[in-house]
Amino acid sequence: MEVAITKISENGQVVIPSEIRKDAGIKPSTKFIVFNQDGNILLKQIKKEALKADMQLIEKIMRSEEQINQDKFVIADASRSAEEIDDLLMQ
Repeated sequence: MEVAITKISENGQVVIPSEIRKDAGIKPSTKFIVFNQDGNILLKQIKKEALKADMQLIEKIMRSEEQINQDKFVIADASRSAEEIDDLLMQ
């Protein structure tokens, strides 16, 4: 994983350092989804084939965080399949 430091311009622009762009395969005109989670900004490249799955994952994470905040949780047996655990958690 590459790590670098950058800053925001007066126009609100952030430069992604070249070593990070190269490592991630980011080219000019690459589009991103931008998330703000309690002041932590996350950029995720938009790839058509993964967009639907990404949005579903975001929904699951948000529901899980809501449930955790409401002290609702489930203990899942690790021998279950990922699908079984998802079903259990989404009840």
